[in-house]
Amino acid sequence: MTFSQTPVFFCHGVPGGPDDARLLQTGELPVTAPNLFDFSAGGPLQHLVSQYDAACAKAEGGQMHVVGFSIGAMAALRLAAARPAAVACVTVISPAAPLQLGNFLPEMAGAPVFKLAMQRPGVLRLLTALQGGLARFAPGMLVNQLFAKCGPQEQFLLSDAHFRDALISGMRSSFIDHRQGYLAYLSAYVADWSRELSQVRAPVQIWHGDADTWSPLAMSAAIKELVPAGCDLQVVPGGEHYSTIKAARLG
Repeated sequence: MTFSQTPVFFCHGVPGGPDDARLLQTGELPVTAPNLFDFSAGGPLQHLVSQYDAACAKAEGGQMHVVGFSIGAMAALRLAAARPAAVACVTVISPAAPLQLGNFLPEMAGAPVFKLAMQRPGVLRLLTALQGGLARFAPGMLVNQLFAKCGPQEQFLLSDAHFRDALISGMRSSFIDHRQGYLAYLSAYVADWSRELSQVRAPVQIWHGDADTWSPLAMSAAIKELVPAGCDLQVVPGGEHYSTIKAARLG
């Protein structure tokens, strides 16, 4: 199996949802895009592995191409570490690396949220509830707040109604429908999962924009340093966080 021949299992962003997969350039590849937040028992990784096992049981050859976007890259890489024989290859797009691998926070637009997840989870729960109110009653305002400082490529994407619809769907999933799952993923992300990178055995492809203000490019360099399998880094000139997913090729 190769990157270009294998069915895709997609791990969406945080915040985000299955509709993030609309941005992928997959050609004729079948895509499985579960809602990672939709669970009520166990932890995020256990639930993710169960979702993947169910998808693999239906896939030809029992393997899939695991793709992760943003914090979904954590899900993709940890899944590859947990199921080395069942993951054919991995692509991570605009990946958010473990925070313990560098001084990344000052360059991350989401730094205040991650600091709350680490230091004041109760305040984060309150903030998420407030975001849920905006997502329910004024989703356009919430989108505009989150993208207030984005650059030209992201501004162009925001002019696309399909992209805005996918964003709003992901925000509803994160802040309203599956808030506890969203918070559980944030908690898992800010914890130290860096050791699991050395357990990834599948080849890894990384796509990262050099103008990304959510996940700095240095994060991809850190991931490449620790993944023992072949790791190919594709830098997208002028690419930002979401626009890079449009540039990525799963092949």
